[in-house]
Amino acid sequence: MEIKGKSIILIIPYFGKWPVWFNAYLKSIEANQTINWLIPTDCNIPEKYPKNIEFIKMSFHEINAMFNEKLGFDVALNYRKFCDLKPTYGHVFGEEIKDYDFWGFCDMDIIWGNVRKYMTSSVLNNYDIISSRKSAISGHFNLFRNNKKLKFLYLQVPKYKELLSTNVLTRFDENLLTEVVKKNDTKRVFWDEILCNHERERDSHQEYYINKRIWKNGGVYQVDENNTLDEVMYLHFINWKRTMTHCDLIESHTDSFYISYNRIHLAKQSNAIVFLNSVKNIFNGYWIKESRRINASKRKSLIKRIKRKLIKIITSSNEN
Repeated sequence: MEIKGKSIILIIPYFGKWPVWFNAYLKSIEANQTINWLIPTDCNIPEKYPKNIEFIKMSFHEINAMFNEKLGFDVALNYRKFCDLKPTYGHVFGEEIKDYDFWGFCDMDIIWGNVRKYMTSSVLNNYDIISSRKSAISGHFNLFRNNKKLKFLYLQVPKYKELLSTNVLTRFDENLLTEVVKKNDTKRVFWDEILCNHERERDSHQEYYINKRIWKNGGVYQVDENNTLDEVMYLHFINWKRTMTHCDLIESHTDSFYISYNRIHLAKQSNAIVFLNSVKNIFNGYWIKESRRINASKRKSLIKRIKRKLIKIITSSNEN
């Protein structure tokens, strides 16, 4: 297919086992024929998949060795560490991306909408770094113009070797790279708005909804408080990964499906199920759980401060 406008490739290494929503992920990619995905993986490659995906079959050991060789030092790779390594993809996969205008990284817990509707010629012509988050690099969708400077931008992160060598997650891709970008000229950085689902001024996190997220004819929509459809570039369900247990989408011959917190389904779930779920959310919904988690963290932090202060007082008293 002839690509109109700047060419784009998104890189997402994925190892282990395909997620339960994988068929829906593939369907949403299929609707974005002018964008390409590169997926190194040790998972079984599907018999049928969209032509705009290139799978690279390799073992976890092989991709670890690949990073070690390209970066010139040993990477303590684990499944989560791929997040930190995302800014290095332009360098590591330099040969695979050489014919593209933009390269980028993304996540697997996503249902894609109409990406080109947002990545317009105007945006791609006028910006070199494009993020789906506001005033920050996005680990779930970020594009970089394919040039030497941006392929090696990660080298500007202080102590990058130390941070990428540890098996601890350091938020290298989002927090640390954002700091580097802000220190440079941001005139050609597009991060003016949130392009994915958002709620309570946070992207990606959302309540445990049923029937309120829809993929239809290549677009993704969220139903707002007034029951109107609000289109977004993609749905990122970071806090639904553990709650989503079923995907009814087996064949790709469908024009629409619903993305709920517990499953991807072709028909609306009943009003009774929606009502019971809304009652449950009042007492044990996502935001209720978040509030409990935050309060527990604050209590734990307060107890630690009190203990430190008491130890200091006791130590000072004993010395006197």
